[in-house]
Amino acid sequence: MSTAILFGLHYSPWTERARWALDHHRVGYRYREHLPLLGEPLLRWRARGRAAGPATVPLLRVDGQVLCDSAAILRYAESVAGGEALIDADADADANADAELSAWIAKADAVLAKVRVRVTRRTLADPQALEEAAGAALPRALAFAARPMAATAARFLARKHGFSPAGASEVDGESLRRWLDGLRERLDGRPYLGSRFGAADIVAATLLQAVEPWLPLGQATRRVWRDAALAERYADLLAWRDGLYAAHRHPRGD
Repeated sequence: MSTAILFGLHYSPWTERARWALDHHRVGYRYREHLPLLGEPLLRWRARGRAAGPATVPLLRVDGQVLCDSAAILRYAESVAGGEALIDADADADANADAELSAWIAKADAVLAKVRVRVTRRTLADPQALEEAAGAALPRALAFAARPMAATAARFLARKHGFSPAGASEVDGESLRRWLDGLRERLDGRPYLGSRFGAADIVAATLLQAVEPWLPLGQATRRVWRDAALAERYADLLAWRDGLYAAHRHPRGD
């Protein structure tokens, strides 16, 4: 088996979802940061004929396969490697675990799509966040001068995902609140959404990036992702998320 290569964005809940599944199942891979706008032609080439819509990350290339979304990468990791199963843990014995997981991912992705609007618009309004975004592609000394390039990349991402880069940054926050209320109700004080740690927990934990980031980010990038009011309201869910990371997140890829 050749070494897998995962292309992603370091701040993305979708990328973190894929990395967590690969790491859990001890799949060896090399990680490569995708550069929005600059890296788009190469990303399209890698995803040619395989992505249903615009080419996006995370994208996994392994053994002649190209997997173009986090759910497909999660299922690939589940099928090929070691570690306890993630999908069978997500449902009771009389339920279809994979169908239940698909529905859970679809709901989370719908919320994250709206979070993407908020983060993009906040980034465009925050010069320091633009500088940190440029720093992902350029040496730190050049990042300040590259703010216009980062703004162009952010506007490109907005067009790519079908929304206007201009407008209010607080877009339909009610959908995120409803999802968090549903998560709290479904957990009901339990340590996991299923009988043990599973993929549904990973999906939920990574979505909480939109409330209080766990991933290591620059100060301004953390600011555009964070929602202070929700972080206070859902402190119990953040504590649950942090416990999952402490117990189950063991990075392996480079």
